Parts: sequence; C-alpha cells; structure tokens
Amino acid sequence: MLLCGRPALALASPETPTQIENARAGTTAWQRTLYTGVQLYADQIGALPGDAVGVHVQSDYRYRLRVYRLGWYGGDGARLMACVPSCVTDEAPVTQRNDAASAGSPQRAGWTTTDVVQTAADWPSGYYLIEAELTSGSVAGRIATTYLVLRRPLDQPQSQILVQVPVNTWEAYNAWGGHSLYNFSPAGASIRVSFDRPFDNQASSPLWWEIQTVRFLEREGYDVSYQTDVDTDADPTSLLRHRLVIVNGHDEYWTVAMRDGFDAAVAAGTNLAFMGSNDAYWNIRYEDDRHTILTYKSLYDPNPDTTQKTAMFREIGRPECLLLGVEHYGIIRETAGGLDYVVTAPGAADPWLAGTGLSAGDTIAGVVGREHDTVSGYPGCQHPGEVTLFHYDGSQDGIPADATRYTAPSGARVFATGAQEFSLALDGYRADDTTAPAIPVGTDRSAPVDPRVQQFMRNALDDLTRPEAPLQVRRSKESNGWRVRTGWPGDQRIVGRIVYRVRSDGQQVLVCTGRAPCYPPKATEPGTYRYMAEYVDAWGGTSAPAFSTSWTHP
Repeated sequence: MLLCGRPALALASPETPTQIENARAGTTAWQRTLYTGVQLYADQIGALPGDAVGVHVQSDYRYRLRVYRLGWYGGDGARLMACVPSCVTDEAPVTQRNDAASAGSPQRAGWTTTDVVQTAADWPSGYYLIEAELTSGSVAGRIATTYLVLRRPLDQPQSQILVQVPVNTWEAYNAWGGHSLYNFSPAGASIRVSFDRPFDNQASSPLWWEIQTVRFLEREGYDVSYQTDVDTDADPTSLLRHRLVIVNGHDEYWTVAMRDGFDAAVAAGTNLAFMGSNDAYWNIRYEDDRHTILTYKSLYDPNPDTTQKTAMFREIGRPECLLLGVEHYGIIRETAGGLDYVVTAPGAADPWLAGTGLSAGDTIAGVVGREHDTVSGYPGCQHPGEVTLFHYDGSQDGIPADATRYTAPSGARVFATGAQEFSLALDGYRADDTTAPAIPVGTDRSAPVDPRVQQFMRNALDDLTRPEAPLQVRRSKESNGWRVRTGWPGDQRIVGRIVYRVRSDGQQVLVCTGRAPCYPPKATEPGTYRYMAEYVDAWGGTSAPAFSTSWTHP
C-alpha cells in the first residue's frame, strides 16, 4: 500500500495551511487552573471564520475572555487569537438566572449574552478554546472554559483530511443543571439535553482523548480541517469533499443523517479512520434548530418508524460494525489503568507496520482504555479481507478489543482503533483535574507516547489520504496504436490518472496524464515492460499503483 519505487507526486502547495498556521508563535498561557465561581457557554459550538459568536458568562469576579486556537505551535499547544474586551481590560461581575428543567426537558441555562467573540475571516479551521479569565480577587488568573469549532469555508480549497469533533457526546455526558443522558447525573437521566449551557466537571472534554490526535496531525503538517458532528448532520455531503474523514475521540451519539452521510461517503470512496471507541452507537434526533439533543435510548421511543427510533443503531437494524468493522461490546468493569494491545501476526506483516519496529507479539502499552470495541459476529459485519492489526485478549476484563482495517467495494479503506486511548500513544499532552474536567473513574490515561505507533500512524495516513488504485491496467491493440485502459471509478474526486511505462530494470517513463485516452509512444529500447497506472485526486495519487501484464520489445 505504501508509496515506493516511483517518482513522488508534487503537492498542490509547497506548504499546507496547517504548516503555515503552526509556524506562528504559540503560547502555553492557555493551561490555567479551573474555578467554579465562573461559568460560560457560547450560543453556537460550530461556526465559520468571520462569524460573530455570542458568549454567556456568569462570574463572581471581574473577568475577560481569551480565545485560543488549539494545535501544535512548536509544542506550546495554542495560539492566542483574541481577547474581549481586550487583553488588558476587563468586565464587571455578572449574575445570571438559571432556567429550571425537568427530566423530560432540555437542561438550558437561558442566560443573557454578555460578550461577543468576533472571529476573523482569516482564522483557520480548528478547535478553539474560549476562556473566561478572572482578573480580580484571590482567584485572579483562574478560568472557566468552553469550546468553539471553526470549519473551513466552501470558497477555500477543501482539506485532504477532515476531523469530525464529537460535540454530541460532550453534551450527552454534560450534567450541568442536574441532568445528562446518564442516570449517574446528580438529578438522574434526561431524554433531552441542550447545547445552551456551560460544561460541568463531569462533561467529556476534548483534552482527554482528542487533543493528542490534533497535535499529532498539526505537528506532522497534514492538510486538515475540522467540523462538529452537528455540522455533519446539517450537511452530510460535506464528507465527500475530503479524501479522509477522521472521527476523533469518543463519538458515541449520531443522527440517522450522520450515519447515512458516512455510509454514502464510504460508498463513494472516502477513507475513514475512527480514532477512539464506542462510536456511532446511539441514535439521536435534534430539536430547537440543532440546539437540543433528544434520545429515549430505547425502542420505547414513540416514533412509529422503527428505523428512526432513538435507540442503539444495532437495535434499529444498522449496527455500527457495518460501518466501522468493529462494534462496542458493552460496559466493562472499572480498571486501575490502561489495557495493552498486542501486535498480531497479520498486523506485523501489514504494510502499515513497515519501519515501525513492531513485530508479532509486541505490546503497545495502555492504549485500549476503559471502553473498547471488537470484531463482531453480527450478521453482515464480516467484511471480506478485514485484517486485525492489534488485539487485546480480554484477559483483564473479559472483553476483547481489536484494531482493524477493511476495504469497501468502492476501494475506500476503513480503519478503527477499537481503543479509547489510542491517541495517547501519538502525543504526550495530558490534562489533569486543574486544566480539564474530572478524569473518568478507573481511567488514568497513563499510556506513554510510543514512537512505533507514531510511525504506524504516518504509514496509515500515507495510505488513507490517497484514492483507490485502478482495479486493472490493460494494454490493447487498436487501429491507431496501442492503448492503455484503466477504466474510471465512480469517485467524482478523481481528476485524472498517471500512466508510466516501466522496464524490468526499473526505468520509468511517464507516458500519459489526465483523463484523455492513453496512447503511449512505442518503447524503442529492447527489454521487458509493464504499464503502471494510478488515479489522481486534488491532493495526490494512489498509494499502490496497478500494473498491466508484461511484454517484451522487440
């Protein structure tokens, strides 16, 4: 699968937007201590550069807002983008009312807007951290946080990689106001939760299992942009504008429109990588213009259409393994620490492990995590050619886990880590209770950075960021000469092909490009030859070219 033995394709740009952005000066000042005497939320969690975002603050002390973009930035992790009202002035304390809500109603704060963050048109797509920084009293310098995700505008070149941010799951676990979607919340479970409220200290956080993937991608300079799963629901066809879609972190709560969009993306040749576990598990619906999540988590949902009931996707006939290749196996017992993956024999022989130093039986420490997925026995989930790269045997909790890859009929490759903490092996950032919401019980996030896994991920991304290869390369005689045929895939992102004539001694000659019929000039030197072909999209060519049968000249 890996690119080798032929001339490298030129990139569309010598530098990606990610490289340009991360060359700018960063700061570590965003890592401050949380304080409960200040809270805030934004009136939208996904936006475009240039949008004005209302912010709702409640604070016992004077404060200012600081807005950071999270990334690599030479290891500093963020760049300061704006301050409100400025970086040297502040605002008076503000008291807000709280809207009461029953278990059947959304937990909505209902606060008035205190501030507006005016994003700029040149702000790049990414995770944005909005901090309310206290400026007075003994707690000066402490903060509360909320998040904003900026997507890339359609009038700009679309990125090779799209990262989906799991904000639905953030809100599902958010118990601000007393209720979340879980019965361990202070006031029990609700069937509705709202985005219009602060995050409490039990909410899921991108600083647990998402930021490490972001830092790795941006450190490596990949052409990447970001959008929330709410954005995906609003425009499922957005997935088709990228070669690879990465589902980041713990993305448990999906809509039917999201699932339809991902199924269509795979069918169209879009590669997928699921970097966490327990993804695409619960079906939800939105209300209130996508500001409220509704799910009964049961087939008792009164919707008469069984395929739309807000239960597990497997309960409505669409198990997640049909898409991911693995499925969530259930709630496991709490563990004292991480669980280990072991490299399988097929994994050790796989091109994605080339140059990693990983051999069959080697251990990848601590990455499996508290929740994990495994190869499924569900009917229809046995994908032809699916390979298990890493495996955990379930010896500590009775539930195995698998990291797998399969190739769909479209040629799309689908990779699933099956492990909640796989991203920790990619980057060393670790939040603690002072800089992020509370650490989940039984999860110490102690998995070390593993250079072998980092190289594995580079290999995987080298393949996943490329289109499929031609299924065949045929050389046929026609009245006006020899013609090379490759056929054309249904993938509309394929803009052309490149065909080389390759002699057995390794000599390569470029003979055709583009979409026009390929009539290569005759070989003039004696030798045995083959034609080698690859498809090309807006970002590059296939990772493994296809070859014709050989012939000898003269």
